[in-house]
Amino acid sequence: MTTLAELAKLVNGEIIGDGNVVITGVAGIDNAKDGDITLVASLKVLERAINSQAVAIIIPETISEVVKPAIRVKNPRLAFAILLNHFNPPKTYQKGIDSTAVIGSDFKGDHCTIGPLVFIGNQVTIGSDSVIMPGAIIEDGVQIGSNCIIHSNVVIRENCIIGNNVQIHAGTVIGADGFGYVTVNGKHYKVPQVGIVQIEDDVEIGACVTIDRATTGVTLVKRGTKIDNLVQVAHNCQVGEDNIIIAQAALAGSTKLGNRVTLAGKSGVIGHLNVGDDSVVAACSLVINNLAPNSFVSGFPARPHATDMRIQAAAGRLPELLKEFKELQKKVAELEQKLQNQG
Repeated sequence: MTTLAELAKLVNGEIIGDGNVVITGVAGIDNAKDGDITLVASLKVLERAINSQAVAIIIPETISEVVKPAIRVKNPRLAFAILLNHFNPPKTYQKGIDSTAVIGSDFKGDHCTIGPLVFIGNQVTIGSDSVIMPGAIIEDGVQIGSNCIIHSNVVIRENCIIGNNVQIHAGTVIGADGFGYVTVNGKHYKVPQVGIVQIEDDVEIGACVTIDRATTGVTLVKRGTKIDNLVQVAHNCQVGEDNIIIAQAALAGSTKLGNRVTLAGKSGVIGHLNVGDDSVVAACSLVINNLAPNSFVSGFPARPHATDMRIQAAAGRLPELLKEFKELQKKVAELEQKLQNQG
């Protein structure tokens, strides 16, 4: 239990109303109960939040007065995240190796946690305070930094490198073979995939993601990038810093994303293209050309968003335009017939 005033200090916010209100939890508007604080990210949900059972609310600086105790902050969503973490601190794990884990030779992993039924190959290094959850497979030569969480049934293939403060969710495969074949006379001959995957610090990777090892060299995911579930990153891709890649997006081989790029759900980039810094690719779009920095594209194939919106608007009028065209055809035919009769 914490007072509203104490929480305001935690998020560097301004108190509105009674700062002595006791807060026992954090919840969304629809499931808030007595004792909770809830989030008002915009004015349109303010009335719902005031009428909810929450005893206090988090509001943006654009709202000046409310009838319920509140914390006013510059970034309400960030404050909400901080308070969620405050009331739901990360789980702690007892360091050590479970008796059912299989550990190869030359293992280096002091001060880490190895859960039940984990397989660790030879010459693996795991940093301090990292946690390997049950059923994970860490193959030969893998390096994992400090303070990482590798969830259940993750597979990290041989010689891949994972930085510090990385979280990889269940079912993800890091370092599977890239999809490389040479076709001769209708037969497909596999190109050996002998490179690695390197994940830099502060990256989070969702569930059932696949990041393929390079044919030669490195498939690279740079610092701070966040990858949603069910994403495919092909061999030899380079993903820049602080990217956001949302569910079911896919990168074909040797794609290069700049920094702070956003790929929305089900979007894709064909191989050997460059996407510039701060670009946004809208949902279900397919990028088929290089994108300059600060591009915002949508559509299939992807075009500048404003152009695509005009195309979509025109496409919506096609039934009406087709009807008008048929009417014009009929009128032209009637006029031609009249001219022929007069001649």
